[in-house]
Amino acid sequence: MPTEQRTNGTRRWPSLDRRDLTGGAMMLACGAVTVLAAVGPTRRLVVGVLVLCAEIGLLASRRTRPSYGAACAVAVTIGAGLAAVALAPNGLGEVPVLAGASVLPLCVPAGPPRVAGVVAVSVAFGVTIAAVSGSPAGLLAGVGTWAIADRSVERRALRAERDRAVALLAEVEASRQARQEAAAAEERNRIAREMHDVLAHSLAGLSVHLQAIRAIARRENSPASLTGPLDRAAGLARDGVQEARAAVGALRAPHLRGVDDLKALVVGFPGDADLRINGRPGRLDPEAGHAVYRAVQEAMTNAARYATGSPIEVRVDWEAGELRVAVRDHGLPAGHRGSGVRGGGTGLRSMSERIEAAGGTVSAGPRPDGTGWRIALRVPVAEAASAAASAPAAEGPGAAGGDGGKMGA
Repeated sequence: MPTEQRTNGTRRWPSLDRRDLTGGAMMLACGAVTVLAAVGPTRRLVVGVLVLCAEIGLLASRRTRPSYGAACAVAVTIGAGLAAVALAPNGLGEVPVLAGASVLPLCVPAGPPRVAGVVAVSVAFGVTIAAVSGSPAGLLAGVGTWAIADRSVERRALRAERDRAVALLAEVEASRQARQEAAAAEERNRIAREMHDVLAHSLAGLSVHLQAIRAIARRENSPASLTGPLDRAAGLARDGVQEARAAVGALRAPHLRGVDDLKALVVGFPGDADLRINGRPGRLDPEAGHAVYRAVQEAMTNAARYATGSPIEVRVDWEAGELRVAVRDHGLPAGHRGSGVRGGGTGLRSMSERIEAAGGTVSAGPRPDGTGWRIALRVPVAEAASAAASAPAAEGPGAAGGDGGKMGA
């Protein structure tokens, strides 16, 4: 049976998004400008190697971030940039230095090591610019480097708070929905008790009195013009009692959500979530539909806890004999930290129990490509429609046409 916690296996190379590709292209363009600005073929060759080292350092830091290995990779980027500035003063070797300064705080834990690293980079950059320009005013470039690093720290903290807020909002939304459903159930039970105690008893008393009056009228040999309406009134009273009891039972029955409610669940999710539904819906038992809804809700909440900031994909596939639902995330994005919100450890266990009670199965684990987590479930369903109903009606005398119907979960 799956457990709530996720284990971190071998780290894979993080997927590149549009921002990473844009930044890499800009780095290469600036590197090409720096190479062309170098004087002589030897310097151009050396500067080209330095530019490649700077690019590789940034990519390596992204793979292992946050760690001291990533900090060493960023140091290579910054050192290569400083050397490129010294060899090609008219180029754009400053770009790798500034890019490394913005990434460095993401690689080193908060504390004296981070402060010392940022100070060293700022001083080295300011001294290099002052030496190349021949003016002490170049030392002010170190202030800009410090400001960029400080801005990166602030951005990291803001992103961490935002991710934590998303996870907390997911938890709050699930709790709010549960409280609303509990309050609604309590209110329905209260109304059902009132109907049972007042309406049903009143109708039952009315039926007894009508029957007594009918018996007296029959004993007194009353005409049919009197006994007929009494019989009809007694019948209506009996029917009213049965309908009142049915209404009480319906009110006391719990309100079950189903697959049709998944769209509202995904739309209301505070993070980035997407829903895709494929196939023709089949007939699904209400209890099974409710179990599927709860499973998807728990899976999305887990993704917000442990893969904070990652897009979530919910895929619903209706097939001939079963419903397949998969909830996937892409793992913790590079530079992000977990929300720190921890579950009670029973979410996936409860999910499995619900689905298994509906005759289905649940599987949870890392995605085959190693990027993120996947929860998949299967629930048996009836055929969406009979072959006779879905086939076109035959033309000719005596041919009967009909509409094929389908029932959503």
